[in-house]
Amino acid sequence: MKTIGDVEVQLSEKISRILRDLSLVPEGYACRVRLHGVERDKRRTAAFEKNWSPDSDSIHVTFEALSAADIAASRRTAPAAVATPATPAVDSASVPGANPLADMIRALDRAESRPGYDFVVLKWFRDTALPVEHFSWASEEHTRQSILRDAIDKRLILTSKIANPKSPQFPVTTIRLNRLIPEVMAILGNEDRRASCFQPVAIRGEGLSTTILHDRR
Repeated sequence: MKTIGDVEVQLSEKISRILRDLSLVPEGYACRVRLHGVERDKRRTAAFEKNWSPDSDSIHVTFEALSAADIAASRRTAPAAVATPATPAVDSASVPGANPLADMIRALDRAESRPGYDFVVLKWFRDTALPVEHFSWASEEHTRQSILRDAIDKRLILTSKIANPKSPQFPVTTIRLNRLIPEVMAILGNEDRRASCFQPVAIRGEGLSTTILHDRR
């Protein structure tokens, strides 16, 4: 059953594309869409068919300024405008939309880098942050859920529970990148840098394995 949140995500993607084509969304801003009732926004988890009335309800479109980190990341991941026959082969993991798992890892990296935020809430990331990234695969809720579950199962993304600042009795699930996993480091482009930072330190004396064997005698 389609929810209010599902419709908002689809509207956000389609309206954003139209407004950008008309040059109505300046660089550095993202489009947000909310379905509004008579007095307040619709509850995102409510069923759309039972909670939408064109006679009394409305659609609110707003614009939100992106952080400097988000803008820089979007420029880094933007595909080239023109491709030439001489263009060398590109790793599919580096092309937005070609590898949804890699897209999600980079999106979570940007979300974790937001200034003033100490954690990333799973539900917010899945239902709000991913759709406005404009990945071709992120418009469908079940696709976002499936890719996120796959990343969690592979331990690329770690989950934890924290107290909800607004309702402490209802903890929220947060997520973070497992930045020690080689696949995550490779996607973020810092595999070689992190590997080069580690240098073995020589310790005088016998090897640790020899010491352990002595202690067991």
